[in-house]
Amino acid sequence: MMVSTLPTRTAPATALQLFSDSLFLSAGAFPVTSGERIVGPMRRGLKIAVLLDGRQSLELDNHPPLTIEGPALLIAANSGDHVQQRTGITGGSLRCAIMQLELDFVEDEFSVPMERLFALAGAADAGAWVRPASAVLRGLAQQMADCPVSDALRPIYLGGKALELAAHALDELLGAPAQRARRLPGRTREQVHVARDMLLASMREPPSLTELARASGLNPTRLTSAFRSEFGSSVFGYLQEQRLQHAHALIASGEASVAEAAFRVGYTPAHFSGLFRRRFGLPPSALR
Repeated sequence: MMVSTLPTRTAPATALQLFSDSLFLSAGAFPVTSGERIVGPMRRGLKIAVLLDGRQSLELDNHPPLTIEGPALLIAANSGDHVQQRTGITGGSLRCAIMQLELDFVEDEFSVPMERLFALAGAADAGAWVRPASAVLRGLAQQMADCPVSDALRPIYLGGKALELAAHALDELLGAPAQRARRLPGRTREQVHVARDMLLASMREPPSLTELARASGLNPTRLTSAFRSEFGSSVFGYLQEQRLQHAHALIASGEASVAEAAFRVGYTPAHFSGLFRRRFGLPPSALR
């Protein structure tokens, strides 16, 4: 078991301090080793992270660890002296967007009293929440990780996206308690993830809802309901988001042309261009 302190973590693809150092953000891929533990003081303020890919556990003080498996949203609030421990569950990399906001900045700019967050956690000065990342949060985190603009414009682009992501994340946490309380049974959650993995493995020619239901062991109605509870989207709404995100990455990296990217994820170029523009607010050719 390897142990390191927080300051020795490998830097992410992009790291910036903005708004007079009230907001620290990083986005991209973090190398991680299975079983490696990173231990250190928990920074005061509000941390919002969207994990797109990878698995990690987070432990605050001596509380039971939280498992974070992408795509997932993590929100952690702290105004005291606490210790955190992060442990890599699988090796490779964690692809994510992370924001650390100062306490005063959160209360002044977001009008969110930190006491509300601590009340949700049932603690006086610290708490952490993990939930599936919605399509909106995944899309924003993906755009931050890819960052399609030039270096000179990167701070203003990422700063705007960070504030947008933080606003959506806090709204989901504080604005929909009934939905947050819904928890799938362990077995049902496993079945839903089987269906999700099938979709991601066959984006070009995805299985039908009936085929997904049969493979997962759920009937179509139960699969549809459970999938929305777990991932915040319908089955094929989720598929469309993943197709567009994958195509965005292919085009932005130069790995594929617009037409090639459309074909790889199962769209005709004409249909793809319209969906892409509606999703990202610009034509796919603008990434080239």
